[in-house]
Amino acid sequence: MHSQLSRSRKRRPPSSGLVLSSGERMSTPLLQARGLTKVFRLKSGLFAKASNQVAVDSVDLDLAKRERIGMVGESGSGKSTLGRLLLGLTPPTVGEVRFEGVPHKERTSRDWSKFRMQTSLVQQNPLSALNPQMTIGEQVAEAVWVHHVADRAGARDRAAAMLERVGLPTGMMGRFPHQMSGGQRQRVVIARALVLGPKLVVFDEAVSALDVSVQAQVVSILRSLWQELDLAYVFITHDLRIVRHLVDRIAVMYLGRVVETGDIRSVYAWPRHPYTRALLASVPTMDPRVRNVEPPIQGELDFSTLAKGCSFRSRCPFAIDRCVSETPALRQAGDQKVACHRAEELPREIVPQREIAQ
Repeated sequence: MHSQLSRSRKRRPPSSGLVLSSGERMSTPLLQARGLTKVFRLKSGLFAKASNQVAVDSVDLDLAKRERIGMVGESGSGKSTLGRLLLGLTPPTVGEVRFEGVPHKERTSRDWSKFRMQTSLVQQNPLSALNPQMTIGEQVAEAVWVHHVADRAGARDRAAAMLERVGLPTGMMGRFPHQMSGGQRQRVVIARALVLGPKLVVFDEAVSALDVSVQAQVVSILRSLWQELDLAYVFITHDLRIVRHLVDRIAVMYLGRVVETGDIRSVYAWPRHPYTRALLASVPTMDPRVRNVEPPIQGELDFSTLAKGCSFRSRCPFAIDRCVSETPALRQAGDQKVACHRAEELPREIVPQREIAQ
């Protein structure tokens, strides 16, 4: 598998050098990834021939302290896999992740224990993330006494304080997950992730399962907590409405590769990649008279385009012959970095196909 991967990587341009830290390059980033690649070996049946699927492809990333990064893309784009790679929950096929200068592959058991105290993951479905047989207070307090930060009484006090910070009264500590609403459960998961005061949190579609009104409440809580805590986070989502209120920078992923990255305002003001433009065009308008006539993104994810050329070409209205034969490198275009041969040719305006409802 490694030899096949090496041959396929030779056809690609050099590593893009994606740096997702604001301002100038930091000398000691909180988190650093280089050439991060994950290949899954798939086999559909007993006698079927195994195949390789690239989930994350040559991603470089620097994350500074207190920085907020948004990872955006459709399901299957590699966002969640990247988040698990960063937290050491999935081993990379190729590449390296460092946290505070220490590579994951060199960590001892004690290093991993310390790393788990300093990082956490918030998953999409809070009901499946919580233990149905433990009370809310027990689950939020568990990590505190497991890591010997405090005794059980101190852990309970700390859990109560953290629940109050996410807007839940201490009277809920005796409840079980099924006795709470979806929004309340998500606040519990956030409280549990933050109770040890981590330096890095990965939010994996943390609000996508909530209704719009509850989403707004959770977003407000996350913004307040970021201002209060010494916290950096990676916010993974497919919803461009949400991410613009929560991050400083954005990286758009398609089939495992970052195709556009930059300051959130710059990318929203003038998206340079056709995929980013299509994602923004698909964001619903608040005007009830306006509706989409045709989906901004046609077709399905096509993994056959990964071997050579632009992986988005089969769905791109701007594709040319060069897109078939040459893989675009991530390069500077305007205020952001873009992996598109025609980035400078695309207009600033996005015109989705919409009509006024009668």
